[in-house]
Amino acid sequence: MIAAALANWNGMKYLDRCLAGLYAQTCPLAEVVVVDNGSTDGSKEWLREHYPQVRLIENTANLGFAAGYNQAIAACSAPYVLVLNTDVFLDPGFLAQALQGFAHGPRVAAVTGRVFQEATQELLNGGFFLRRQLRIRHSPDLDLPEEVFGATGAVVLFRRAALEDLKVEGEYFDESYFGYGEDLDLAWRAQLWGWKVRYQPTPPAHHVGSGSLDGRLHFAEKPAFFQRHVLKNRYLTLIKNASPGVLLYLLPSLLLTELLLWPYLILRWPLRAPYLGMALVDVLRLLPLALRRRRCIQGRRQVTSAYIRGFFRGL
Repeated sequence: MIAAALANWNGMKYLDRCLAGLYAQTCPLAEVVVVDNGSTDGSKEWLREHYPQVRLIENTANLGFAAGYNQAIAACSAPYVLVLNTDVFLDPGFLAQALQGFAHGPRVAAVTGRVFQEATQELLNGGFFLRRQLRIRHSPDLDLPEEVFGATGAVVLFRRAALEDLKVEGEYFDESYFGYGEDLDLAWRAQLWGWKVRYQPTPPAHHVGSGSLDGRLHFAEKPAFFQRHVLKNRYLTLIKNASPGVLLYLLPSLLLTELLLWPYLILRWPLRAPYLGMALVDVLRLLPLALRRRRCIQGRRQVTSAYIRGFFRGL
């Protein structure tokens, strides 16, 4: 009934605990697919030796989070697909409880649950700038099932039919993102196309966060290559998904972010800032693709700007 789709890049130190939690689920798994993005830490060899039942797909280079998970999802055939980071560890009842979220109707595309940062035990509510502003969770009451805007891509259970419907130009996650923010982009598109995302009060999942980067969670701690993608993807997400009404609503918050962000980058990393500024060049390079995909996304929109704005609390 449930397939698990994982992408691995040098996640050797987390794989054993991750897969042990996965195979300990009270809800049996139909299949587990791991796409390895050119790991050099012995991950592939370890997987073949210790988990021969896992379907391992090997890439010769790191194609990014989005491409790796697109491969893994496409290789699965079960009606529900768990997208799982290798640095996430599930309690045994997580999937059984998450499945109950789909009982709220056939338009539930995805279900998320209690996901805590491993180090701090704080509820994981989203990552950089725009994700924080969009408030993936509404209520602080962890025992309250509810509809939410989206789910972190670290651990989310999808309805397979929804994933197939949400593809744009053959991609579930937009591969031009490489990594960071592709989960928000997919969640926004799901909302625009009339799909729902549910939060279920599951037994906890524990997420190290940025496991392949040694747990460097915060923007300031990430290597410049990944920071550049973070910056680029903020703009791409707005270009593709935001209606004029939503942009106007978000404008004060977004302008404040921009006014604070770029001086911070220049003062914090004067030598790195020109490289990070190339994120704007990346956006211009990808703009024709983003605008083409925007036409596709907006052409199928089924909800109003007011509906989307209803999720943006606390701005």
